[in-house]
Amino acid sequence: MIWAGLIALGLAAAPARQPPPRPPPAAPAPAPAPSKWSNPELVKAEKLLDDLDYEGAALALLTAHKTPRNDRKTILRILELQGVIAASLDQKASALNFFRQLLVLDPDFQLSESSYSAEQRAPFNQARASLASTGSLRFEVAPARAKPGLVETVVVKVADPLSLARKVRLWLRPGDGPWKESVVPVTEGRASAPAGVATVSFWAELLGEHEGQLAVIGSREKPIVLRAPTAADSAVSSGPGLDLGGYRPFSLAAGGAAVVATAVGAYFGARAAQIGPQIEAWRAEGVVHSVTQAQAQRMVEEANGSAVIADVLFAAGGVLGGAGVALWFIEPEKSPAAGPGAGQPRAPAGLRVDIRWRF
Repeated sequence: MIWAGLIALGLAAAPARQPPPRPPPAAPAPAPAPSKWSNPELVKAEKLLDDLDYEGAALALLTAHKTPRNDRKTILRILELQGVIAASLDQKASALNFFRQLLVLDPDFQLSESSYSAEQRAPFNQARASLASTGSLRFEVAPARAKPGLVETVVVKVADPLSLARKVRLWLRPGDGPWKESVVPVTEGRASAPAGVATVSFWAELLGEHEGQLAVIGSREKPIVLRAPTAADSAVSSGPGLDLGGYRPFSLAAGGAAVVATAVGAYFGARAAQIGPQIEAWRAEGVVHSVTQAQAQRMVEEANGSAVIADVLFAAGGVLGGAGVALWFIEPEKSPAAGPGAGQPRAPAGLRVDIRWRF
């Protein structure tokens, strides 16, 4: 009993056991930064490329390309990554094709040297070198068809060296009315939509495959505004009429003949000049086996004949050109007119052309 009491007394004196402290609540995980691309397959492709999964990224980019209504920046990014991945997989022809499309759409595009290796950039540099011969895509406003008080048709023109464009989406707003969308095909480098108002605002999108946006003219916020010409503006004179009286018709004829003679002379001169490289090639052969002596002599004689014709035509062109210039400034003697107004010089006979244009 005594031991039991002592044990009970010890337990009572012992401090109460405290529960372990709770850990502080974990901070919420930061939300992932929003992607600047609205195309989820492009976002996926970028992640796969970071993991060096080139084939998976290529498939994701193919799906991203087929997504309808990609904007221009998205298309440029897809082409950039497609070119880089093709170069990484040693698919040189495909890489060159992707980079050519990229540079035709944006000739000023720069491929980051810090992000990509020299092997990945090589087809890009090759595509840029070929841009001088192909030219870049141009999407521009063409002169509208209009008459006094009415813009009849809005027209845009396209220069498309790689045939990437398919359609044009035109957004038109007559006066202060609502915007109206019109999608029209590109035909012979042009696309148009009817307006039929005195004032029209518009902007346009050039569309490629899957209605991807290749280029833009204007915007909804800053549209292009066309106003119909007034009646006074519809016929604009170039100034005083061009006087073709006197000897000037003969001057023009002589000038035209001089141009023709010079052009034909240049043709024969070029034919004559072709023998020079051929003679050098024969000399380099030493003993010539490619042609016989008779054939070579005939070729030389033909070249000499062409040279003579060229000299004669150049001389004729010079004479005719000089005569044309002289005749332009020579006026025939003018006789006074009979009847009313006698005593004043009569206007020279001949054709008088008043040059005018309409728009």
